[in-house]
Amino acid sequence: MDAADVKVSKKKERTLVTFSGEMTIANVGELRLSLLQAFAVGKPVELSLAGLTGIDVTGLQLLCSCHRTSVDKGVPCTVTGRNEVLAAMAETAGMPRFKGCAEDVAQTCMWRVETERATP
Repeated sequence: MDAADVKVSKKKERTLVTFSGEMTIANVGELRLSLLQAFAVGKPVELSLAGLTGIDVTGLQLLCSCHRTSVDKGVPCTVTGRNEVLAAMAETAGMPRFKGCAEDVAQTCMWRVETERATP
């Protein structure tokens, strides 16, 4: 099991949060604290997930919590560097959706998928 690592970098225009290693129940508590610090700055938050080597449902819930914090605080949050590990776990957990959660009034949910569904 890879240890989790999170690096918070305060840039001029945003706060960059870079993850590497695993985002699992074993370390999600410490990752959560780093994320709360990132949102406290008040600048847009960018989550870079390219370095993830593992994620479980608890990690997916943490990402959803980031979105809720973003909406509650009015601080934009974007996700970059999605990878196969994240995509596979999100698919297995049923995260991709056509519509976000109730808080997703601005349609910024990271799990939303665009589709060209035929109308009857």
